[in-house]
Amino acid sequence: MSKPSKMKRHSLRDSPFFRMRSRQKLAALLYVSEDILAELTANKNLYQRLWKHKKLDKGPEAWRREPPLPELVEMYRPIDIPDPRLKSIQSRVGDLLGRITPPDWLFSPVKGRSYVDNAARHTGAQAFWLLDIADYFGSCTANNIAHFFHKKMECSPDVTAILVHLVCHNESLPQGSPCSPILAYFSNLNMWLEIEAEVAKTDILHSVYADDLTFSGPKIPKAFIWGIKKSVHKHGLKLKAEKEVSIIDGPADITGVIVRNEKTKLPNRQMKKLFELREQRQKAKSAKLKRMLDNQISGRLAQKKQVEQT
Repeated sequence: MSKPSKMKRHSLRDSPFFRMRSRQKLAALLYVSEDILAELTANKNLYQRLWKHKKLDKGPEAWRREPPLPELVEMYRPIDIPDPRLKSIQSRVGDLLGRITPPDWLFSPVKGRSYVDNAARHTGAQAFWLLDIADYFGSCTANNIAHFFHKKMECSPDVTAILVHLVCHNESLPQGSPCSPILAYFSNLNMWLEIEAEVAKTDILHSVYADDLTFSGPKIPKAFIWGIKKSVHKHGLKLKAEKEVSIIDGPADITGVIVRNEKTKLPNRQMKKLFELREQRQKAKSAKLKRMLDNQISGRLAQKKQVEQT
């Protein structure tokens, strides 16, 4: 389980963004000069598009500079990498917004809360229902972001316009920005609060891990889930039909962790990978390969310990 975050948190109204009305103060808050802020605000070419393999993290096929061939397109996702100066500002925006006290059902993006904590919230349940939002960042439009900063944070129109330019790309949140995860949450705050209110009327628990929604309890009526879907669609988002899962009296795979009864465990696919790594280690002959496999095995064992001691 993740350690509790030592970050000092505060309410939304205590955020330094709240009622920000001055460009000068905004620049100071973001640790940049007014000249650089003006330059970045006027520049429309602040991103480099790359394509990231959905499963590979290393190797020549992990990243591509050119669009993948049609037969490979499903294996990659486009990532827009911001200019280093812009990325630094976005990191600062994300850090400041991340200090706002999160609800207990939000697990990502929240420092100190992990995918294991998200799954552990649902131990002891008999029924589970899993939903997944499609194209989450791409569905968070510049209008959504403007509404958050202008209406929720009560920033002035000019400050709002600057912030929208700094955090959006092609009129939505980019995949490669460090502040996109927290802004995806805040730009849909009305929807999340609406869902929270519906859950509060029942004996159901729910959690949100980025674009994954999990509901659990003694039972989950279809009418309840239909109401949740209507809320999601009403706010301009869509759900992935192929990722929807309903489970009764069985193990549930929640953000990569198996939940059954009162326990959390690694999925069989992860245990199989650990077994395969150990077999490769026994057959390895070079010292370099042995060290690499030892590191991978240690990482897998640490993951197993984290999941199963929760």
